Amino acid sequence: MVVLRSLYLLALVFWVGGMVALGTFASPAIFDVLETYHGAAGRLEAGDVFGEMLRRFRSFEYGSAVVLLGCLGTLTYKAPRPPAIGIRVATVLLMLCISLYAGLGVTGQLDGLQDEMEANIASLAANNDYAARYENLYTQTTVLLLLNLGFGLSLIYWEAKSRLA
Repeated sequence: MVVLRSLYLLALVFWVGGMVALGTFASPAIFDVLETYHGAAGRLEAGDVFGEMLRRFRSFEYGSAVVLLGCLGTLTYKAPRPPAIGIRVATVLLMLCISLYAGLGVTGQLDGLQDEMEANIASLAANNDYAARYENLYTQTTVLLLLNLGFGLSLIYWEAKSRLA
């Protein structure tokens, strides 16, 4: 049981920690440096670099979800059961659904939009349809990442609460 809970915590901490590291450190650093060196073109390059980082992280997210669900599923049949096991399972499933939608749905739309554009985003006017659609999809991605981060932090809360009880 200790091994399962440790594996659960490890997967959870890496998933949540990865989201924090990408959003707090990697993204701003990539955009700041590439925009400084290359101006508006650097913003596009930064978007490509960060997009690739997110694509690679998605596989890690999906793997973490499988580990979390496997550990929680096994712990369900062990005695004593962790408190709020149903809430934890539902939260991980919701996080996985959000990740799948962001990774397959929104990212696919962004890729399709970039293929449609005749010029790069930096040269498009703010009222251009492509720029508005791109901004909307970027906002969706950010909101989905923040939702997942909040749900991940709630799982950490449940684990900490069960340790104190």
